[in-house]
Amino acid sequence: MHSLVKDDLLKIFPEGRIDSKNADEVEKEMFAIIDEHPDCTVTFDFKDLVYISSAGLRVLLKVRKRKKVEIEITNVSDDVFEVFSVTGFTHYFKIVKKIRTVFLERMDLQIKSLNGGIYPQRDDSMVKLFNKGISINDVRKERDAAQDAMLQGVPTLIPYDVVMVGDVYGIIYEAAGSTTLAAAIRKEPEKLPEYAERFADFLHEVHSIEVEDFPDIKDRYREWLEIAGSRMSESDRYNISALLDGIPDSQCFLHGNINPANVIVNGDEMLLMDMSGAAHGHAIFDLQALYASLVEMEKEKPMYCSSNFRMSYEYCLQFWEAFFKAYMKGRKEEDVAKMKLLLQRYFILKQKLIMLIES
Repeated sequence: MHSLVKDDLLKIFPEGRIDSKNADEVEKEMFAIIDEHPDCTVTFDFKDLVYISSAGLRVLLKVRKRKKVEIEITNVSDDVFEVFSVTGFTHYFKIVKKIRTVFLERMDLQIKSLNGGIYPQRDDSMVKLFNKGISINDVRKERDAAQDAMLQGVPTLIPYDVVMVGDVYGIIYEAAGSTTLAAAIRKEPEKLPEYAERFADFLHEVHSIEVEDFPDIKDRYREWLEIAGSRMSESDRYNISALLDGIPDSQCFLHGNINPANVIVNGDEMLLMDMSGAAHGHAIFDLQALYASLVEMEKEKPMYCSSNFRMSYEYCLQFWEAFFKAYMKGRKEEDVAKMKLLLQRYFILKQKLIMLIES
């Protein structure tokens, strides 16, 4: 057994087996380590533990009783997790299972995302690989956001395991019979108007769902504004603040970065994936993200549409116009014109904000 101390956190690494034969010895060694660092928070890493019996569980209970707080145990194997589960110990400790290492059958990138990329596999799954340096906590947070959205009625692909692929983390999604909206349009370009209308209906459905425990998207923009504020002109700061304040608050679900590459077509269904930007707020935030990806980004980065969606800019414009017409159906002409102007203004101000943050 060895241990590691960092920033008032004591991590203990038991090894091999803990059973009736060695539980007393393990207990003495474990408490000797804990007593050396009485003010530290105790956690366990079970990456090298292959078995634990009831005698070993009683040792853990004594540690919990001593520290009087919930204790985290990470890298728990399937066999050891089963012991925790059947004995009810998952109610007394924060258990994090060991991350499985997988090898991808295919490495052709289908979807670029804010913090990684998504790769379809031959077993009817999709794997999102996160950029190097993205922490396991951020990965689990995104997986949990996808699960929370699904449980609250948002149509999403079902997320499964958090895995390791090489030296980066990933999330496996079920995707039987699925393709992206962009791929569906490429395959059947004559159905572009039909897909645009279906997508408009789909977004209306998504934006009608009120959710809990998702961040307010306005707060995200206000954080960006605070970061970039000192390098912005007073007029730009005022315009962005006024624009945010003028948008009504809402508890409706937002994808946060929606585009034809992260909307999944599965038969008659459409589903969302890639929840890194999931939030709640007014629908205009999703509309702006879609407008930017289909209309404006190509002007700043030539070949943007072909690179991200494998669609020509002409197709992207056609899709946007057909979608926007369907989404705004029944609205007064002046409201449609106002929305178009608002989306253009929003894009200009947001790009200034992002450019200052990244510079």
